[in-house]
Amino acid sequence: MAQRRPDVVLWGAGMVAGVHAAACQSLDWPIRAVASRNAERAAQLARTIGAVPCSFDDVLAERRGDIAIVATPPAAHVDDAIRLLDAGYQVVVEAPIACTLADADRLIDAEQRVGRPVLYSEHLVASPVVDGLLADVDGIGALTHLSARAIQAPPTWRATSESDWGGGALFDLGVHPVGVTLRTAGEAGAGPPELLTAVVTDATTEREHATVRLHFASGLVATIVVGWQPGATPDWDVQASSAGGVLRAELYPLPSLEHNGEAVVTVSRPLGPSLVDDYGYAPQLKRFWTNIRTGRPVPATSQLGRQVLDVISAAHWSAGRNAIEVPLPFDGPRDRTPRQLLHAAP
Repeated sequence: MAQRRPDVVLWGAGMVAGVHAAACQSLDWPIRAVASRNAERAAQLARTIGAVPCSFDDVLAERRGDIAIVATPPAAHVDDAIRLLDAGYQVVVEAPIACTLADADRLIDAEQRVGRPVLYSEHLVASPVVDGLLADVDGIGALTHLSARAIQAPPTWRATSESDWGGGALFDLGVHPVGVTLRTAGEAGAGPPELLTAVVTDATTEREHATVRLHFASGLVATIVVGWQPGATPDWDVQASSAGGVLRAELYPLPSLEHNGEAVVTVSRPLGPSLVDDYGYAPQLKRFWTNIRTGRPVPATSQLGRQVLDVISAAHWSAGRNAIEVPLPFDGPRDRTPRQLLHAAP
């Protein structure tokens, strides 16, 4: 029997909401409503995709769909998601999950209270390339090397210093390589992360650059490098190696996966890779809905989002204190944003 397509509500009408709209269209899922704090932007996106523009209060007062996708700035994610959970929606929250660990805690409490998991939108872990990496990494033996890198131009659609984003490249950009690193280490049997050190240069500028060294229970030390570089073409990759093999996942500019130098996954489209299909936006939504309908565990919940934010918070704390070792889980202040942790008095 064919699975019923869900009706979708977009909570937010900015650039990221537009990407999620395209992912829904790729899946042939109807978008019933677009809500935004900016009525003009809601109307514009709704017009483009054939949906009804409305206010946040409208979406809460009357259920207009099965799934609500939260694509507001991170400082609003948790309050928005809790309101939607309480209104009866299945909820997807864009990364980063929140700006503070205290807020992430509140979201997990709300999930448990209503009995519905939130999908944390780390889209890359649902992409074909990272799917292949996660499927194959356990087969090459105990990892001796794991690294992830994400370098690109700073966002042009918002200021890099906006307070409702809570941090710079290590926060905004870093959540993605951190998420992929945690999932890869987990699939490889490296155990949980136990401590980290981090260095951030040119913090809160358009050239912020960060290096995080993440130590796992197995003894594996993963290196994560992220940074803004004005004018740069996005350059993202992940590499995992052992005594028995090497896996290299290229994410940007062209997704591909190699095992010992041989192609495992390649993307070949006349117009280049599809953002919604080849980078996981549509596959993650499809899995979320399938798992909800069949009673299977949701692939990436806000538990993963909080673990990523835990690493990000600890990394900012370390970088603000001359790269000291910081144990994980982070036991520092839970009510501060990454930027506040970086600049907090020792």
